[in-house]
Amino acid sequence: MRKFAIALAISSLPLGLVSGQNCANTSVGFTPLNDLGAGTYQSFQGGLYPGGSNQRPIAHEVGGLAQAARVVPRDAAGAIDIANGKIGFISIGMSNASIHFSGLMQVAAADALKSPRVVLSNCAQGGQPAATIANPSASYWTTWVPSRLAQAGLTAAQVQVVWFLEANAGPTEAFPQDALTLQSQFTAIMGIVRANYPNARLCYGAARIYAGYATSTLNPEPYAYQQGFAVKWLIEDQINGNPALNFDPAKGSVNAPWLAWGPYMWADGLTPRSDGLTWTCPEDFNADGTHPSAQGAAKNAGFLINFLHTDSTAQSWYLGRPNPVVFGTGKLTSIGSTPSIGWSGTAEIALNQLQVQLTGAVPGKPVIALWAHQPAFLPFMNAALYLGAPIQRLPPRILDGTGSASYSIPLNPAMSGTTRDYQFWFRDPLQLDGTGAGLSNALQVRFY
Repeated sequence: MRKFAIALAISSLPLGLVSGQNCANTSVGFTPLNDLGAGTYQSFQGGLYPGGSNQRPIAHEVGGLAQAARVVPRDAAGAIDIANGKIGFISIGMSNASIHFSGLMQVAAADALKSPRVVLSNCAQGGQPAATIANPSASYWTTWVPSRLAQAGLTAAQVQVVWFLEANAGPTEAFPQDALTLQSQFTAIMGIVRANYPNARLCYGAARIYAGYATSTLNPEPYAYQQGFAVKWLIEDQINGNPALNFDPAKGSVNAPWLAWGPYMWADGLTPRSDGLTWTCPEDFNADGTHPSAQGAAKNAGFLINFLHTDSTAQSWYLGRPNPVVFGTGKLTSIGSTPSIGWSGTAEIALNQLQVQLTGAVPGKPVIALWAHQPAFLPFMNAALYLGAPIQRLPPRILDGTGSASYSIPLNPAMSGTTRDYQFWFRDPLQLDGTGAGLSNALQVRFY
């Protein structure tokens, strides 16, 4: 099946663009975006996120957690059905996307940690570049994707998570215009995704892999590398508040899913990335030096599975038994400690053993555990309140001699499939900012 899928993707390429490999071209000298950091490529800053950082800005992280909390099993009409519904996880893109997602589907099928409610559907198609699918009337949207969803037993209302990888065939524009063109097309595609799949909450963007071994004009270097800037700028545009990419209903019309990297996979041939990633020829590529081989797809799938297991916005819906996720930063106390939230036990309702814990606070002072049904990021007492209204509170306690406290959280069957976000408030009378209060970071828990 894997060889057939790869052959199908290759057969869908434009005629005349399939050529051989150049395995001698083991490096093009570019620095991967995640290693480039605050450095620049042709005067444009690297990093996966703004400011040369590889970490999501906290406000965007919180926005993603809020959207992830809404990714739940749904019936064919889109109504929540925790016991029998489905979470549709699809790919959107061209041939490389199809090959990579086919590899992921094989790994996911054997993944004992995956929730049985998650259904993957490979909706990427060979020969469908960004310029084509940026048109909402393209047959890709009207015929191909609906047919793929039907084969997977999914409806449009059950599509909730997207993995997105796109490029254009035979690019000729100079940088940065080539990446800006892609960015504009990606923005249009995100609008189409949201219009067609109203429950699509999350979209993870991907970069091309190394194309230095390619000898055709299909999408060689430097275009494969520069495609990463299009994804980076797309995400930054959403972070910066472009209404066309708004995902938050509190800020107006929702026109796109929440966007983030998931993950970034370009590396400079045989030059190891900071995490050791390389792309080898001929092993990782098909004969054209552009499309990944079965081995290359499997390599990418390994990174993707690890991402789904560990990413704060992915594990809550992908895993059958997700762990709580810690996010945000606690407020430095008057004694120089950083209060930190944590947990013990499990979010499994049948066991009813979950405890939410605070460490690093001011010993002997009153403390209250707060919780809400959604996260937020609000300035509060010279720190951040990570809970959205309405906020509930648990009974006050006194911090012990180490500045710690623990609350047992009663669980019941009605909580299955829901999330809660927790944060601690405590007294800190000697706090230099005059508020007399301390705040921990936050914890998101999905119950199962």
